[in-house]
Amino acid sequence: MLVIARKMSPGVSAMALAIGAFGFTLTTEMAQAQQASDPAPPAADGKGAAEPAIIVTGSRIRGIEPTGSPVIGLSREDLEASTATTTAQFLSELPQVFNLGVTDASFSSANNANANVTLGTGINLRGLGTESTLSLLDGRRLPQAGTQGQFFDPSVIPTTAIERIEVLADGSSGIYGSDAVGGVVNILLRRNYTGAEVFGRVSLSDGAEEYQAGGVIGDSWGSGSVMVAGEYGNRDALLASGRSFYTDDHRPFGGPDLRSQFSNPGNIIVGGTSYAIPAGQDGTNLQPGDLAAGTTNLQSIYDGAYALPSQTRYSAALTLQQDVTDWLSLDVQGFMAHRDGEQAFGGTTSTLTVPSSNPFFVHPTNPAARSVQVRYGFQDDLGNNVRRGEQDVLFVTSALNADLWGGWSGQAFFSYGEDRERSSINNVDAAALSRALADPNPATALNPFGDGSNTNPATLASLVGRFRVDTDYRLQEYGLSADGPLFALPAGDVRAAIGASRQEIRFVDISPVANDRSRGVNSVFGELFVPVIGGETAGAFGQELNLSAAARFDDYQDVGSTINPKFGLTWRPIDDVAIRATWGKSFRAPTLADLGNPSNGLGTFVDPTSPDGFRRVLFLRGGNAELEPEKATTWSVGADVQPSFVDGLTLSVSYYNVDYSNRIATPGNDQLALTRPELASLITLNPDPAVINAVYAQPSFNGVPEDPATIYAIVDGRRVNLGTVQTDGLEFIADYDADTGWGSWTAGVNAAYILNFDRQLTPDAAALDIVNTLNNPLQFIARAYLGATVGGVTGRVTVNHTGGYDNDTVTPLVEVPSQTEFDLALRYTVEGVASFLNAVTFTLDVRDVFDNDPPYVRNGTLAFDPNAHDPLGRTVSAGIRTRF
Repeated sequence: MLVIARKMSPGVSAMALAIGAFGFTLTTEMAQAQQASDPAPPAADGKGAAEPAIIVTGSRIRGIEPTGSPVIGLSREDLEASTATTTAQFLSELPQVFNLGVTDASFSSANNANANVTLGTGINLRGLGTESTLSLLDGRRLPQAGTQGQFFDPSVIPTTAIERIEVLADGSSGIYGSDAVGGVVNILLRRNYTGAEVFGRVSLSDGAEEYQAGGVIGDSWGSGSVMVAGEYGNRDALLASGRSFYTDDHRPFGGPDLRSQFSNPGNIIVGGTSYAIPAGQDGTNLQPGDLAAGTTNLQSIYDGAYALPSQTRYSAALTLQQDVTDWLSLDVQGFMAHRDGEQAFGGTTSTLTVPSSNPFFVHPTNPAARSVQVRYGFQDDLGNNVRRGEQDVLFVTSALNADLWGGWSGQAFFSYGEDRERSSINNVDAAALSRALADPNPATALNPFGDGSNTNPATLASLVGRFRVDTDYRLQEYGLSADGPLFALPAGDVRAAIGASRQEIRFVDISPVANDRSRGVNSVFGELFVPVIGGETAGAFGQELNLSAAARFDDYQDVGSTINPKFGLTWRPIDDVAIRATWGKSFRAPTLADLGNPSNGLGTFVDPTSPDGFRRVLFLRGGNAELEPEKATTWSVGADVQPSFVDGLTLSVSYYNVDYSNRIATPGNDQLALTRPELASLITLNPDPAVINAVYAQPSFNGVPEDPATIYAIVDGRRVNLGTVQTDGLEFIADYDADTGWGSWTAGVNAAYILNFDRQLTPDAAALDIVNTLNNPLQFIARAYLGATVGGVTGRVTVNHTGGYDNDTVTPLVEVPSQTEFDLALRYTVEGVASFLNAVTFTLDVRDVFDNDPPYVRNGTLAFDPNAHDPLGRTVSAGIRTRF
């Protein structure tokens, strides 16, 4: 059940708006006065002292709700009831979270997914990008993950340690600073927990298995508490060959054959004409007469590849609270984790320039030629390219909390986090390749003219190289803050919060090019809460009216300073209805990786004007030292309703509007760039060979240099401040709960509908509404659920609907149909199994009950869209959770 508890006037009970988002809980705290009059809430074991007024995400003032902004709260019970196995997967069940950009299921150039070389998953609120969603641990900024330092993967925090997650889908730089453009995800760890629990779960799908185990132990005493949690997870890789739609041969779906001409056996290219090297021979006796003009060998780039990478995770978390005196307390919390994974791609490919000195040399038309070009795939020689990614992350934060005079509270805090990313992928050593191609000795020369691997193993071993991307990100932050009442109004106390902080960030790109950058950020902030109507002043103008104003000043030593305000309003005209609104400015500073971190390589881009539909390009990627911060203006209005005449029914609707400018984007990082006229300024056709060779010579080049004559264009996919986005949309949440004589049941829906998503990639391009198009935010996503509890048995069916959209990357445009999938979750809890056990819960989950294949989408070379559809299919999970 999803609940909003809003602050009420004195003497009026808090209204719990159970806004159902498939079992999620949305809450804000009641007024401090109301808390003071209630009995002390118990600890997790039913014992313990009262909790102090807490800070809810979206405000820095204790004991009040974030005025004007609803906060979606995901409770401990919601997490345990979900079929998700990781925190990132759990959050992605919200329609407000889009599966675009950094995920462990997509590695194309769309939305910079190919930059995710360590195989993590970030959170993308409202489709504005993972870099525009701020992740916090109990209000503290977390170290950024990925080798570009552009997201945080919440799966590194053990699920057993989480008490609650609060999601604020609203621009909030006025409260939290940079990155909070799309919103904020705040993870809260368990506190005051007494007891222990362990759990285990196994998940099986066709071709893949996943195992998960974890536990938590804690104790609380009169003046403090401690909690320690840990978790292990392991998921097998899912082979692309295990899914018929994970292919580049689209003929079974009525589409074209998009397999690559970089193959084994290869293809000799002379004057643009292809001569297929015959199958079934070893290249030692190949003659010009064996080669037919206009013939082509094809090979899938997904042979031996993974549809999903393997993942192994270890994580642990700690919380510790201790009263030092009756007015001073210490709070320490943090986590550490290790994650590693493997993703297999097709083998290395290259257009080889084979000199006539090669003992296997053959030319189809001119035996006296000095060289010949062969489009060749090294998979049979060297195997698949396998990317191995590792992450080690540590974060700890501590705070001294003090009860000051006049009802004020103060805090001094310090936090430290570091994220260590390591990634490597095998490639071919260019110098060794040139030597092997020119080698006149048939016993040691590279033979690219046969079928299969026909080269001495020692020669092949000499070709093997590795391309590494290793980065370290360190964040240190400390500061002071205070909040409390200023003076009393008839409707209640005017309250304020003030504070200052200092961030020190260092980002080190260890290889292939040393890139050591650091920055300092000084910040001051303030917030004001003003109750205008409430209590004795309630009447003709409503039961309650609250206003808030916040502002934050951030001074970056490298990209300048910025001031961002935020204003909020909540008006309750009658008890059953709350109307809310917000307006604010937000920004995102370029990450330190945005300012550097180059990575260049060769690519095969789509071009329908080419005879084979593709062009070979030199692909530039990486940062830009001249980048400026992004800026946004955001506003929203909404209403929350709990009709008193329908017990258990709650409704919520929100409209939001984001005007996002100066966006840091990589418009050229798109395999369809050659087909998009608006990207012409980022493309250099028929480039100068000297320029190409200069890029080859850079340490940031990853790949096998090819003859510059084979390069059709240089595509600049580096970061630039070119983009703008203007988007608005509607979000609707409803829930109905009922208790009966036989048990209880609940039903609800959470839906997100984007009205517009106008994007301008470059100043020369027209603004286009890209909503509901391939690789962009979908217009309509909804989840509905129906559940019941009878005795110790709980069951829930969830319906997941993904709206149809347009594939505008092909001509004529193709409509992709909508898809609806069903999940089933069953829980059976047995109490009093033994004297040392509190309860045992058995779980059985089925995701995608009917095992629906995704609809056919011509997505570059892929035959489906991993941004909209999960390749895993039906997954059955069984588990057990025991509490002591």
